Amino acid sequence: MSIPFDLWGQRGWASVEVAGESHYAAQIRELFGKDFKPSGSEIVVTAQLVPEPQNRHDRNAIGVWVGNRQLGHLPREEAARYMPVLAGLTAQGWLPQVSARVWGTEWSDYDDRSASFRGSVTLDLAEPHMLVPVNLPPHGQHRLLPTGAAIQVTGEENHLDVLAPLSGSAGERWAYVSLHELVEQTARTSRTVVEVRVDGSRVGQLTPKMSGELLPAIHHLSEQGVTTAARAIVKGNRIKTEVVLYVARAHELPDTWLGPAAHPALPLQAQAVTEASSAQAPSPSGAQVHGPIPPAPTGIRFAVPVNWPQPPAGWTPPPGWRPDPGWPVAPEGWQWWVPVWE
Repeated sequence: MSIPFDLWGQRGWASVEVAGESHYAAQIRELFGKDFKPSGSEIVVTAQLVPEPQNRHDRNAIGVWVGNRQLGHLPREEAARYMPVLAGLTAQGWLPQVSARVWGTEWSDYDDRSASFRGSVTLDLAEPHMLVPVNLPPHGQHRLLPTGAAIQVTGEENHLDVLAPLSGSAGERWAYVSLHELVEQTARTSRTVVEVRVDGSRVGQLTPKMSGELLPAIHHLSEQGVTTAARAIVKGNRIKTEVVLYVARAHELPDTWLGPAAHPALPLQAQAVTEASSAQAPSPSGAQVHGPIPPAPTGIRFAVPVNWPQPPAGWTPPPGWRPDPGWPVAPEGWQWWVPVWE
């Protein structure tokens, strides 16, 4: 079982056409259930993009699925462009997914004696180079702000050494940034603004007005010992680069997002394996052991929080693996690796 990964760059509208829907009309019709209207129905669903390297018609084929129902394929030309990125994600245990618009209607023949279903599917799919961020999330505990309207960062021209390598040959890429409170001293007074960092290095700051839109959220997470993270587009070249945040303002954050805790520092496996092998293994219940001492563990296994999707039996995080930002946070002090006795 793969771990769902929401592809970046989704803008809220579906514009990439799916091919071959006529071969999957029955599966598309099933998505509407009893709410289907023959005159025309439309729904928005989450679709998974599954590379099919063994497809005998096209080794770059990418199937479009919703759950266990296939709806079609990416067009051949588009599949060739998207295959390298999507195959790279699936090789790491991820299942790429995007928002999809599904439309359906029934068409009758000229004498109204029979009707046939026709469906179409479009995907909210960005360009291949904009599907995944160019860097890893901030180290340590952090929380990713929901996507929102654009906020321009200022002062990027002073940090071209950090930014220029990120934009790549395409001239723009998504990147993780972290947001930090910064008190600036002026000749007569001081002001508080938001400093923007990439991989721990300063790349600019927000204006006082825009800082005021985000500082309440930064304060909220800081009180929990959590770093505020955000999505940003880095655009430009080695002589001119700009950074634009796409984040929800503090007043737009839902109560469900404001809950405590955050994502743990990752990758987990290197640190956890070392700790588990060097420390005395506790009993599974965490209680004192009365009676004979249990035998030494024969190994360790990865323990998944109860509110996360369950991986296949025996699955362990591959190098560099990180949980989906949309998953619930793990309980505080969660024991990621537990001993196994045979």
